Amino acid sequence: MTTLESYSAISAPNASSLGPVTGLTSSISTKATSLSEPGVADFTDFSLDPFQLTSDSGTPAPHCLRETRRSLILSLEPCEGTPLQISLKQFQEQSYIRYGPNQAHNTAPNISVLGRVHIQRGPDFATKWRVVDDFVEVVDQEMKLLSSKLSPPTFAGYEMTERPTRAVMMRLRVDPLYTKLARTIEQRMGNQCATLEVRPMDRIPLAYNLLRTIPGPTLKKLRELAKQTIDIDDWVRRGGAWQLTLYEVMLESRVVGVRQQIKPLRSWPIRNHDKVSPFMLPVSLRIKLATLSTWFLPTPPVEANLLEDAAHEEKEKY
Repeated sequence: MTTLESYSAISAPNASSLGPVTGLTSSISTKATSLSEPGVADFTDFSLDPFQLTSDSGTPAPHCLRETRRSLILSLEPCEGTPLQISLKQFQEQSYIRYGPNQAHNTAPNISVLGRVHIQRGPDFATKWRVVDDFVEVVDQEMKLLSSKLSPPTFAGYEMTERPTRAVMMRLRVDPLYTKLARTIEQRMGNQCATLEVRPMDRIPLAYNLLRTIPGPTLKKLRELAKQTIDIDDWVRRGGAWQLTLYEVMLESRVVGVRQQIKPLRSWPIRNHDKVSPFMLPVSLRIKLATLSTWFLPTPPVEANLLEDAAHEEKEKY
C-alpha cells in the first residue's frame, strides 16, 4: 500500500540551474504606483453623487407596471433633422458634458400638450386596453379637425426662474387652439383615464433639477450656452417645421440624466400658414424684440407652473 510518506517532497529547482530568464522580467515593473505621482488621478478630487432616483423603492418593475397601466404623452416638438431640433440636441449634449445631468435631460425638449395620461387595464382580457385604442382614436379625430388650423409656436426668449426650483426656460407663444385641443380630449376621455393632465404650454424646460437645485452661477452659464447653441434663425424666419406626436412611455426614467424610453403611436405635421413677407424686420432684430417681449408676458400662477406639475409627478409617480 502506498502511503504519503513513500513520496518524496518535490523541491523547486535552483534558479541558477535554469539559466537567465529573458523577456518576461523586462516587461514587468515591480515598482508600486503612487497616487501622488503626476498624471495619476487622485480619486479624492472627485465629488461623486450616489444615484439620484426619481421614484421610491416600492415602485413596481416596469414589465409588471405595464401589465396594469399604460402611460401616454402628447408632445409638440420640432421635426427631426430641422436646425432647431439638431441644435436642441447639441445643447443637451453639451450641457450634460459641461455641467452634469439634470432632469431636463430625461426627455427630448418639447412642449407638453398632455403631460401625463395614465390608463388602467380593463377587467376583461380580450378588451383590457380598449380605452387606449379609444384614446388614440379621439386624438386622431380632433387632429383631423384642427391640424390645418394649428400653427407652430413662436420664440419669445429665454428665462431663468427661481421657484419651485432654479431653471432655464425657453419662452414661447402658442396658438390657443392647442389648449382647446387638450381640453376637448380631456372632456371626451378624462373620465376613462386614471390621470390626464393639461399643462402650461408657454415654455420648454432646458435645465432644472427638483432633487438638487442647480447653483445660480451654473444656471447663468446654461442660459448663455442655450443662446450660443440653439439655432432659432430658421424658426424665427419661416416658423420652422413642427409636429404633434402621441407617444407611449415604455420605460419611465428613474435616474437623473437618463432618457426615458418612448414609442410614437401617431404623429401630425404642423406647418406655418403665414407667408413670408420680403418687408419683414431682420431676423436678429426680431429675436431681440421677441426676447424683450417676455417682460410683458404674464407669468402663470404658481399652481399652474410646469415645474410644480413636475414636482407633483415626482411625488406621485407610479
